[in-house]
Amino acid sequence: MKQNGFTLMEMLLVLTISFIILSISIFPAGNLMTHLLEKQSLDQLKIDIMYLQGESITKNQKTMLLLNGNSNSYSGKSDTLTLERTFTPTLRFQGKNNQIFRFYPPFGNISKFKTIIIEGQNKKYALIFQIGKGRFRIDEI
Repeated sequence: MKQNGFTLMEMLLVLTISFIILSISIFPAGNLMTHLLEKQSLDQLKIDIMYLQGESITKNQKTMLLLNGNSNSYSGKSDTLTLERTFTPTLRFQGKNNQIFRFYPPFGNISKFKTIIIEGQNKKYALIFQIGKGRFRIDEI
């Protein structure tokens, strides 16, 4: 009699190897997704700050950025614009107080120069407002 099938032991061995490979690949993918969501939120923050500076320059009006440490959100305001954003749940400001930054026309200069620490799940980021014409950057620390 000819046998063309797999034995139970062969099937269990294949399933065990498949499960091990699957479990090795899923856990890093979860961390990768969290890291990508954090990067996306920080990129959106950059875009919103540049937009507020642009509003200050083009419409010749004062704009304001409020970083809310209690709710881990931020908002932007001008005479014609209001925007509200919330970070992903893994991002939070290190300090629980509110920070207000104003951008003044005609060059979009910023009202104060400061470094804000933003904590992620596995990494920390520094939002750095530099001296001179509203320059800023976000660095991973």
